[in-house]
Amino acid sequence: MTRTTITLKNVPPELHRSLKERAKRNKRSLNQEAIHTLENSLFGDQSQHTSLRQPPLVRSLGAILVSPEELNARANDHLNREE
Repeated sequence: MTRTTITLKNVPPELHRSLKERAKRNKRSLNQEAIHTLENSLFGDQSQHTSLRQPPLVRSLGAILVSPEELNARANDHLNREE
């Protein structure tokens, strides 16, 4: 993915201060907080879309697959809870 740089000019001091405080509170850099704020403003709730800052999570097939023994154990646990 190609990244683009944006330079903001004439940022009001109060806006800069507020964004900087928010970044500190959220343990983000000023840049990360600005991107996060723009994403929320444009796309709403972060849980509803893939972040534009990071590529989608890639998981190996081995991390997704479950052995037959583990699957059987999970099924037994589920059945035992229903009784």
